[in-house]
Amino acid sequence: MQESKSFDDCRYSDELLIAIKAGREDAFSFLFVKYYSNLFSYAYRILNDREDAKECIQLTFCHFWDIRKGLEINDSIKSYLYRAVYNNCITILRHKKFLAKYEVKGLLDFYFSSIVQDPSAEMRFTESEAKHIILNSIDALPKKCREIFVKCKIKGQSYSDVANDFDISVKTVENQMTIAFKKLRVKLKSTLNIFIIF
Repeated sequence: MQESKSFDDCRYSDELLIAIKAGREDAFSFLFVKYYSNLFSYAYRILNDREDAKECIQLTFCHFWDIRKGLEINDSIKSYLYRAVYNNCITILRHKKFLAKYEVKGLLDFYFSSIVQDPSAEMRFTESEAKHIILNSIDALPKKCREIFVKCKIKGQSYSDVANDFDISVKTVENQMTIAFKKLRVKLKSTLNIFIIF
């Protein structure tokens, strides 16, 4: 009982990590209980399926325990777990071909690369809310800029193909994409209060 309390009083995650690496099951149980709920919510917002979210969390913690002796965590255990959950979510989505459930594959990629990889930002928004914000931001782009962005980023066309479609130069496409990214970065930063990295 005293050991469990000591983990509650622990101010640094590296102390907990040392105990786990030493094989302390009580330390691992403390970690599981401490982060399970938030990690499950995070996984569920990405996967939109409770069973898949449970599977993701189980995989994450099982792997964490399996490799505990060789773990090297540069940030906090919390950050490490969120990143591991994110990676496992992507694996589950790809394995079960859930990408087809989304309206636009490019939007999913945009969402993952821009929002979900920042857990603190993602936890403030559900997937549907974020998607709505992104779509509105894209719709607000100037007409030509929006059309080029959709073809390149959403439909996945190459810059040269898009240039041929519009009978413009590749340089013009590059310039329009730069404009689109700048406008979206400003819009999403102000709306979601996060930094978007393209």
